[in-house]
Amino acid sequence: MQTSRGAGAGSGWQGALLEVVESTDSTMEDALALARRGAPSGSAVMAGYQAKGRGRVPGRTWVSPAWESLLVTILIWKKDIAFPLPELPLRAGVAAALAVEAAAGIGVQIKWPNDLVVDDRKLAGLLCAASGDAALVGIGVNLLQEGFPDGLAMPAVSLRQASGRAVQPRALLDLILGDLGRVMADPSWRAALNARLYARGRTVTVDLLGTDRSVTGDLETVDCEGRIVLVMTDGSRLAVENGEIRPGQ
Repeated sequence: MQTSRGAGAGSGWQGALLEVVESTDSTMEDALALARRGAPSGSAVMAGYQAKGRGRVPGRTWVSPAWESLLVTILIWKKDIAFPLPELPLRAGVAAALAVEAAAGIGVQIKWPNDLVVDDRKLAGLLCAASGDAALVGIGVNLLQEGFPDGLAMPAVSLRQASGRAVQPRALLDLILGDLGRVMADPSWRAALNARLYARGRTVTVDLLGTDRSVTGDLETVDCEGRIVLVMTDGSRLAVENGEIRPGQ
C-alpha cells in the first residue's frame, strides 16, 4: 500500500491523504478505515482491483481487470457539507462528468441518479453512503478496457473506446477531486446536471426501487430536491425520488 499527502492539493482538500492499493475487497470499507483514523475530507482510497465492488441496485457488482478502471472512494465529513446530504451523489456525478470531459475531450451524460453515459453506454457508476459523521463517495470509471462481456445490465464503454485517449486512473482522480471541491461550493450545480441529463425530453420508464411498480413519462428535469420530474400523458408532473431509468416503455 502506498500513502501520500496532498491528494486534493489545489482543490480545497487541505491535508488530504491518498492511499493506493493493488487489490482490495472494497474501497468503501477501506475509506471507512480512513475515517476511523480521522483522515480529513478529500482523503481517498484508490485500488487497482476491487473484488467486491457493488452498485446502487442490490445484486449488481463492479468488476474490472487490474488498473483498467479508476476505482476510488473519497471520504467527506458531513460537517464539511453545506447542503442537504441527498445532493451529494448528484453533485459528485457532475464533478465526475466535468473531469471526464476535461480529460478526454468528449461529452458525457449523467444518467440519474448515479451513472455516466456515452452514446447510451455506461462509462461510470457512483455510489454514495453515510456512516456516522462520514460520507463516502465511491466512483468507478471504465478507462482502458478494449471490450466488455455480454449480458451487462447496460452496455458498457471505456474512455479509451469513446475518445481514443488512454487516461490513467491517478490523472482522472486528481481532476475529479478538484472538480468535486468546486461543485460542492457551486450554487449553479443543478444547471450543469440538467444540461447533461441522460434521456431528457425522451419517454422513459422508471422502475421504483424496493417495489414491483414502474412509471412511464417524459423526462423533464431534476428538481431542487434531486428528484427526476416526469411529464405524464395527462400533462401532470410526477417527481420520483428513488428509481432506475430505462428508455422507452
